[in-house]
Amino acid sequence: MTVLWRIGSVPYLNAKPLLWGLDRDPAVRLILRPPAALVPLMERGRLQAALLPSIEAIRLGLVHVPGIAIASPGRTGSVLLHLKKPLRQVRTVALDRNSRTTNALARILLERRYGLHPRYVKHDPDGRRDFRRDPKVDAAVTIGDASFRDWGLPAIDLGAAWRDLTGVPFVFALWALPRRNAALEGRLQSAALEGRRRLKEIVDAEHAGAGLTRAECTQYLTERITYDLGPGERTGLRLFERHARDLGLLDSPAPRR
Repeated sequence: MTVLWRIGSVPYLNAKPLLWGLDRDPAVRLILRPPAALVPLMERGRLQAALLPSIEAIRLGLVHVPGIAIASPGRTGSVLLHLKKPLRQVRTVALDRNSRTTNALARILLERRYGLHPRYVKHDPDGRRDFRRDPKVDAAVTIGDASFRDWGLPAIDLGAAWRDLTGVPFVFALWALPRRNAALEGRLQSAALEGRRRLKEIVDAEHAGAGLTRAECTQYLTERITYDLGPGERTGLRLFERHARDLGLLDSPAPRR
């Protein structure tokens, strides 16, 4: 069977319930990359759909599959700002080079909630240079599976801080497409539905690799992370876009409502 769709996704644990069966579907070529690597593929037309950071879907003016997102109602356990010194003493923050959405969220919270205006640099949590040994870095962002590592530092959960600031969930990622495609959207919706039905199998297969117990992994995929794009999530998405634009973190014009 000819491949019909090239679909990109992040390789993180939180995406697994949305991907059920796509890797075994002869109509699909599933490409797993960090968020920052998926964006240029989408921009160059190499993908028909991608699980993109929400800020990139907004920036590129893409449509998204209705009803599906990677979101959090509050505490995430996987989107963290690690502190090497008390928050009020933070002057330099290392942002995770893999995700513009989390970096934008960190900046919104630091500047709008905590009243701080630090200098920002980039780091790679999986790279050789460890921010903990960099005397010029006071705090650092990690996302996804890297956050499950024991960094030995106090941390602010950015999902919880967003909830405290706004009272609504935060949307981290969306299934983004350049244009409406009923067949492809239906395929992604069916994968998500089946993945949520098979959650126990996903937990059994993935918890050890993420360094979590079965109970921790189940809690993460059912409470910390949610997959609905409902009214609360849509409100959170609009608020995020507004804050990001106000801080100059979006380099595209606002769409007409």
